[in-house]
Amino acid sequence: MTEQQATESRGKQFLVGGTILLIVACLVISLLIFWREIPGLLGETVGKVVGIMSTPFFMEASFVILGFFIVVSLNTWRRQKEGDEFVTIETKAEAEDRSGSR
Repeated sequence: MTEQQATESRGKQFLVGGTILLIVACLVISLLIFWREIPGLLGETVGKVVGIMSTPFFMEASFVILGFFIVVSLNTWRRQKEGDEFVTIETKAEAEDRSGSR
């Protein structure tokens, strides 16, 4: 992989990760603002979840867990897309055997 391809790949990964974080941030902010507008049992349930999630300890913990989930998901997606990175390391003895047998 050339340096330009690596830079483009990193830029794409940054864009995907930033987009996911932006969507999650918009969703959380929307829930914090508009949860009272959701009618019925769903509204009550969302209100309880938002109330619990917005307490300091649980909000920080939920963002840590969410961030970990996003990183693992992106890494899994990347590995499926690119394939396994199986690499064999040639030892010095193997290299000498090959050069000596020629």
